[in-house]
Amino acid sequence: MTGQAYLQTLAAAALDLGACSLRLLPVVALSPFLGGPMLPPAARAALALTLGAVAQVALGAGFPPGRPFLAVAASELALGAVLGFVATLPVEAARGAGRLVDTLRGATLGELHVAPIRQRETAMGDLLSQWTVALAAWAGADRLLLVALLDTYRALPVGAAIDGTLRTGGGVAAAGELLSAALCLGAPAAAALLCADLALSVASRLAPRSALLDAAPPVRAALGIAAVAIPAAAIGGRLVEMAVLSAGVVGRLSGGAP
Repeated sequence: MTGQAYLQTLAAAALDLGACSLRLLPVVALSPFLGGPMLPPAARAALALTLGAVAQVALGAGFPPGRPFLAVAASELALGAVLGFVATLPVEAARGAGRLVDTLRGATLGELHVAPIRQRETAMGDLLSQWTVALAAWAGADRLLLVALLDTYRALPVGAAIDGTLRTGGGVAAAGELLSAALCLGAPAAAALLCADLALSVASRLAPRSALLDAAPPVRAALGIAAVAIPAAAIGGRLVEMAVLSAGVVGRLSGGAP
């Protein structure tokens, strides 16, 4: 093989690898299951290239001939952004449920700014989001998500048209399941705090100057924590279910097996 032919082969291989990696780059950058914002940028790029190489070798994915590179890159990045959003849904749903609990128990003043993800976190929101990532890794839900992401190369080859291929109906239905699961996480705390508010309202009418009213804020805060700690096993199962559902959403969006 001449030097020019070798360089052409090397350039074609690099083009295939780059095209395969572009779809996964937004997912790696967004989803905590694959590192997310906590990973340094160089590590995210390296992981996206590695997964792109896996898709290229194992699934035969590659750059479509006769297509302009910018059009293919824009299509892959757009699809990757959609898949990355879906992959982050379980963690964001858990974070939202935790923020709901903290809002109900009056603990939102204790928010902390988390620099790596560039947003403010409440205590319960951070706990549930980190718990989701840990449980997903323990139960294998993150690996199901990774398999679903790689399987998108079968249903949607590199550079394939997105319009008319995405199964939006199934994706919206599964996303609704994730939202309902998140609301279920905050439901016990909402019920407990509502009962506490009703009891305190009755106590304020019966004894307006009672010392019990002065203890209302810490009681509400403790009830919010207890409403998460007591049903911890059920909440943990729901968090794993949410992570598994995200893999199903990815499969439905790409038209592959859910």
